[in-house]
Amino acid sequence: MRYRVSRFVVTTDPQSGVIQHTKTGDRLSVSEETLKLLSLFSEPKTFEEVLSCVSSDEKGRLEIAGFLKQLVDEKILIPEKEIEEWTNWGVLTDKVLVESPLRTFFSCPRRSLTALEDEDIIFLGVPFDLGTTGYPGARFGPDKMRGLSSDAFEYHADILTGKCKGWFSAGKDKTILEGVKMADVGNVLLQVGENFERFYNRVDQVVRQVIARGGFPVIVGGDHSCSYPILRAVKEQYGSVSVIHIDAHTDLGETIPDISNNHGNVFTKVREENLAHHLHQFGVRGCIGKKLIASDYSLHSLEDLKRDGIGKAVTSLNQSQPYYLSLDIDVLDPVFAPGTGTPITNGMNPEMLFDLLSSVARRVKLIGCDIVEVNPMLDRNNQTSELALSTIFHILSEVFR
Repeated sequence: MRYRVSRFVVTTDPQSGVIQHTKTGDRLSVSEETLKLLSLFSEPKTFEEVLSCVSSDEKGRLEIAGFLKQLVDEKILIPEKEIEEWTNWGVLTDKVLVESPLRTFFSCPRRSLTALEDEDIIFLGVPFDLGTTGYPGARFGPDKMRGLSSDAFEYHADILTGKCKGWFSAGKDKTILEGVKMADVGNVLLQVGENFERFYNRVDQVVRQVIARGGFPVIVGGDHSCSYPILRAVKEQYGSVSVIHIDAHTDLGETIPDISNNHGNVFTKVREENLAHHLHQFGVRGCIGKKLIASDYSLHSLEDLKRDGIGKAVTSLNQSQPYYLSLDIDVLDPVFAPGTGTPITNGMNPEMLFDLLSSVARRVKLIGCDIVEVNPMLDRNNQTSELALSTIFHILSEVFR
């Protein structure tokens, strides 16, 4: 069969080495050799014809043939007689769920949703901040954190197993995250102007696919309203799941009929739809309107944690239950994390947060987490983004200790 380059594959700059499929939304950073290989398909050719033009040994030809098949799977190369029309793809957002990242969290491999295999940790970005009641800008959180983490970390995998060789932690005096596999599937696609529920449904679909692969999802927002569709997917996969919510706010504001939730009432929505078997909130401070009293709800304020200790609060967690962790960066004092849209003074310090996360991870089984409300537009010298990355790293080091 003869193949040619899809007419929907473009580049904004031929010298950049970045190509984009305008139908799937995938962006790929490719080498000069790959571009030369693709140029051979400017006219329809078989794989055999292209391989005959390549100077390589038999092993190299087999590897190139495998790579060409991958390009077919990703619709970069298509059969000669295939007609590419809009009607073949339907509406873009009905077909495309994620955008491939240019850079990845901790320089780990990028993977499409369909290419996920046995990864232990799967990163996903949710660049959405239309649910914020404060300053917008959290939509830029995922990619800012990707850039910072890929600058600071090199991902080295064992050539036989594909598992990460880990990183040495001076604080723990040991290598952490050794023997795990990571992948980054990119950002949930957001179409400008689409309604909330349409986007939430796409988040739900993506998270279901990620969870179905069996890995530990690390989902980076975005504002806190994104946790609602995430927990819909978690409930569908696991059934009865309890939620650990670490935040300066309860996010239990009133909902308005026929209006989607925002980041101030997201957990009211979660409770209304019974998405959490039990909701445990840690670190809340300041005035919160009215106190919620319910058998499936526990509040551990920052004052409680300081007075009684983290250990006492964590013993309330039911060890027979799986837990999902949702962490709002504004639980930290703005001195440490200024880059967030609704800061409250007199918050946690990082040491206390890390102690809480360690205690939680050692007490119960965590099946996934999100970290939200990191707003690079309000940050100071990337301080909040860097601290959020350290928080993710700490959570993972405890879950995979």
